[in-house]
Amino acid sequence: MGEELPIRLVRSRRKTLAIEVYPGREVVVRAPARLPEREIRDFVARREAWIRTHWDKPCADRPAEYTKQQEMALRAAARDRLPDLVARYAGLLGVRPARLSITGARTRFGSCSSKGGIAFSFRLMAYPLPAIEYVVLHELAHLKQLNHSAAFYAILQQHMPDYRQRAALLRQQPASP
Repeated sequence: MGEELPIRLVRSRRKTLAIEVYPGREVVVRAPARLPEREIRDFVARREAWIRTHWDKPCADRPAEYTKQQEMALRAAARDRLPDLVARYAGLLGVRPARLSITGARTRFGSCSSKGGIAFSFRLMAYPLPAIEYVVLHELAHLKQLNHSAAFYAILQQHMPDYRQRAALLRQQPASP
């Protein structure tokens, strides 16, 4: 790859290869534990143009970094606000999450496990309420459809007809905490 970029390989029990680009900082390649290194190098080489495009993105596109105090404020807001939102939307859907947790995830605002646990990044709290409500509904809908099928999106449409506009809010820069 032309100029060498800092690439970090992370092997795990996953089944697929993935690339995460943190502009100007590092490229993380996630790979199955036993995949031959040659296949990983070929995968990265085939995606070199895409990696470089994302590597050179301006700083404004990077996920926001927060001071310890800002992070604490966002985590407090998440602990205060999310349980009520989860309860409200879980009631609408007729589901019950096994557990709710607040994480420091940088690349996902929310996630849902196959065991029924849902998690939200504290970073979500820097976005407007309509966007937060969308992520809550999105993750809870996965308790009914653990995929992104037409049936999953039908659930979103039924309970939040403007979900696309709300999701678009997550592509904007977050507010300062």
